[in-house]
This record gives sequence, C-alpha cells and structure tokens, in this order.
Amino acid sequence: MNYLKEFFKKHRLVFLAVIILILSLGGGVIGGLVARSYLIDVSYNLPAFGNLDFSRGRFRDQGIVISNAKNVIVQQDIKIEEIIDSAGASLVGIYKKQKVKPANIFSPDNFYKISGARQNPSVPARANDSVGLAAGQARLPDGQGFIITSDGWIVTALALDKIYADYAVITKDKKIYQIDKALSDSLTGFNFIHVAAKDFPVKKIVEIQDIKKGSLTISLNWPASGWISSVLGFKEKGGLVESSDNFSAKLILNNGLPTEFRGAIIFNLAGDGLGLVDSKGEIEPMAHLAAAVNSLFKNKIIIRPSLGVSYINLTSLAGSDQPNNYWQKGAIIYHDLKNAAVKKGSPADKAGLKEGDVIISVDNIELDKTNDLAEIIQSYAAGDKINLAIKRDGVIKEIEVLLAEQK
Repeated sequence: MNYLKEFFKKHRLVFLAVIILILSLGGGVIGGLVARSYLIDVSYNLPAFGNLDFSRGRFRDQGIVISNAKNVIVQQDIKIEEIIDSAGASLVGIYKKQKVKPANIFSPDNFYKISGARQNPSVPARANDSVGLAAGQARLPDGQGFIITSDGWIVTALALDKIYADYAVITKDKKIYQIDKALSDSLTGFNFIHVAAKDFPVKKIVEIQDIKKGSLTISLNWPASGWISSVLGFKEKGGLVESSDNFSAKLILNNGLPTEFRGAIIFNLAGDGLGLVDSKGEIEPMAHLAAAVNSLFKNKIIIRPSLGVSYINLTSLAGSDQPNNYWQKGAIIYHDLKNAAVKKGSPADKAGLKEGDVIISVDNIELDKTNDLAEIIQSYAAGDKINLAIKRDGVIKEIEVLLAEQK
C-alpha cells in the first residue's frame, strides 16, 4: 500500500495530465453531440447521427451526401466538370454551311471547328458573311441550341426561321444533321428547329416554382465553355399592369454573363435546364417553353393560348388604408394606357369578366407569390376549358372560360 502511495506521489503530474486529457476528449464528444442535435439539426435540418444528406430540403439541388463526416473533402471542380459533361450532351453547335473543296488534299476549309465561339452567338451570320475566316480556317459555330425532344427538336436564340437551310447542326459526338424545319415562338422570341434524329439526350426542365434564390448555376456555351453563378431571383419587365397572354418574369443571376454567353443555356447543379439567354443577355426561364413544346407534339406548330385580360398582381402591393384582406391576394383585372382591362372579343370578354373583378384561382390553383396568372394561363393550350374563381362586389363566383388561340 505504501508502495502505491509513493508511486502515485512520484508520478502525480502524469496521472493529472491523463485525467485532463480524458475529460477534454469526453467534453468534446458530448459538446459535438449537443451541437449537432440541438443547433445544426434545427438550423440546417441535418440528422444527429448517420450520414449528412444534402440532397433534400434547402440543399436538394446540390447533389451532396456526406457518408463519413470526419473524412470530408469537397471536390467541387470534379462535380462541376461532371455537370458540364452531362449537360453538354444536350447542347448542339449550329454552323453556317460551307462549300466542300476536293477531299484528296487535306484542307481545314472542309471542317467545322467544335471549339471557340462567336462574340455574339445569338446573331446568325448572313448568307454571304465569311465570319471573318481567312483561307485555311475551319468554320466556327454561329451559336448553340438545347435539345428538348429525343426526336430532334432543338431550341435556340438564333433567328433561323427563314434561313435554316443555310445551317447545319453538330452534336457532341460529331454527328452532322441538316435542319428540316424551323418555327419561331412569338411569345419568347426563341426559335425551334428540327433535325431527323432519334434518341437525342433530353434534360429535365425546371418549373418556375422550383427555381430557388441562391441555387448555384452553370451557364454553358457550345461545346463546353462554362460560367458559374447563382440565382438572384426574378425581375418583371414592363410596368405594374401585366398581360395574361405574355410572360413578364426574367431570371436574374448574381453576376452578369459575359457577352459571349448570349445564346447560352443555364443549368442547375443537377444538370436540369433553368433558362435560355437571349440576344440582349436577358434570361428566359426554360419553363416558359413547356407549352410551346407540347403544342409542337400536338399541332406540329406553336400555338399559344389567350385569356385576354390585363391585370395587377395584388401580392406585389401593400395597401396603405385597407383594414381588411380584400385586396391582399389574387389578380385584379385592370387597364393600362395601352391596353383595355378586358380585350374585346377575347375569351374573358365572352365569359363575362369585367374590370375590377379579382381572379382568386385558376382550376383551384390559388394566385399568390409563386403562382402568377400569366404563368398559369400559358401552361394550358388553346381550346382548353378553365374554371376561374373570381371576387366581384365582395361575392365569390365560378366562371368557366374557353381559352382561344393567340393571334
């Protein structure tokens, strides 16, 4: 017993250090469990135990699952490269055709260059435009397109509806296609071209309500030039009064796109299509093309629906002297300096809608911050019947409307 006392007395500093180390480790473990259970779990919806799954909730578009948290290395460059490769397969290059020279001697003039880009990829070359190429140079792309159907429909910012026969389409695997049809969408200003193809890779189009602020984006040019940014939100073009027959929302990124990315396609980190950049550098949400694509399948042409009202989205206003909720939600039919509240002879006019009516819902879809009247109407087709819930003189009533074709 005396021996043990002498031993502990002689080595008391060592034992003290061991005890401090054990308590420190224990405190760290307990502190980590408490923080993860009560702080991280609450703030970021992460589990206290097991894998960290970022594929749901606020991080659902980032595609990240952490399996072993103590050995985490985020290789963002690899992830982005994978997305560029995957999303890039849904892009095509659009080139001005060139005359083929005799092939017995190698000549760059007989080739299309599948790298590089024009300064403004949304403006096609004229029929006699050499695009600044000297003799012995392969032709550069005039722009790019985004594959929207597996059987060969492609959307592009290039205005090819009347000169499409002068252009060729090249895919990522170097296959060359001739354009056999071209149509223009008057609502968005984009053009749809068709080539004889099968089994084209098609990417998902993101719905408007699924586009979240802060989500990372990759803007791609043909064949693989990328620009990384994030979603800032939407901006409304025009004034306070909107039209049911036209889109007003444009997508905004946190940092502006360089000029060479006009005509580019914008993807999220899941590789889904978010938007298309027009010739002015404005971004049209890809979801605005969905009804046009459906019309192509059904009618072989692009037909947009018409309701025929001008309106103000009440969710964008805050009343200064309204003690009740009468003007708090919905879309009030209202005129502006150029347009009547209800267009004469329109489906709305025929159904008896009047200026001052407040449209509350369309087919039981309530109009609110995420559901705009024009966005909903343009998701239908001409000839569809819709049921509107409206408020008139404080009374809610149902009205059936037959949507017509836009002229």
